[in-house]
Amino acid sequence: MRTFDEEVHLIGLVESVDDEGFNVIVEGKKPPILANKLSVRSNEYWQAKQSGISLSYTFEVHAIEYNGEEKLMYDDDEYRIERTYKKGDYVELICVRKADDHAT
Repeated sequence: MRTFDEEVHLIGLVESVDDEGFNVIVEGKKPPILANKLSVRSNEYWQAKQSGISLSYTFEVHAIEYNGEEKLMYDDDEYRIERTYKKGDYVELICVRKADDHAT
């Protein structure tokens, strides 16, 4: 059952104003969207673990709200979107918590 009861902020390019009053495009937190938090599939978790990556969560969002962002915020933690999987009108975002990400 899809509940979409978790709030996430995708991190991507947003329009801002610099110190001199000019419009600029910078990386920033976008307005919150609702997501369905799923468990990471065990086979995917173990395959990633063999490569030294500890997958944290899978978030399912509406495809129309996802525009290729590579990061998101959830519960005040930053996550790198390791992989995506499109399922009809939804996109699964498989994430690694930035604090646990030793690959970068």
